[in-house]
Amino acid sequence: MTTAKPVKGTSDDLVGEFAYGSGNINPEKAINPGLVYDITKEDYVQMLCNFGYDANKIKQISGDSSSCDGDSKRDLVKDINYPAMGIPVRPYHNHFHVKIHRTVTNVGFPNSTYKATLIHHNPKFKIIVKPKLLSFRSLNEKQSFVITVVGGAKLNQTVFSSSLTWSDGTHNVKSPIVVHIL
Repeated sequence: MTTAKPVKGTSDDLVGEFAYGSGNINPEKAINPGLVYDITKEDYVQMLCNFGYDANKIKQISGDSSSCDGDSKRDLVKDINYPAMGIPVRPYHNHFHVKIHRTVTNVGFPNSTYKATLIHHNPKFKIIVKPKLLSFRSLNEKQSFVITVVGGAKLNQTVFSSSLTWSDGTHNVKSPIVVHIL
């Protein structure tokens, strides 16, 4: 996702990112992506726990004695530290306010600053990124940001696609943001 050539959807494409993904992988850029979203095996196990998998299924999938830690604060896939961000919205809610936390690690250049750019075209909800700049002093330094999605009108389609790109002038790190009706 972070090192892909974007694929453009059509303006009437109701499934957006689900139809064409984040783009076509560029192997040369994959060698030097700039930023990465770190994720651990434990993150995936917690996601399975949130989906309701029992201990036996988790052991089958993980191949070891991994188990649920009882952390009920995490909200399924939304909170996994992954480039793609999915925001589930109940169809009967006229108002929603969702925060998504992400952490990226600088694997590009030391002393680099990445600026956030949002591609978003739907007036029925607003997307806010804080902070808008991520400044790194060293390699392997981690920085966190929050995406807030706020909507105040009943949504009349099932999927809305947007994207966030972090750029330092050399690296462009794209993350799809999809609001979908459950």
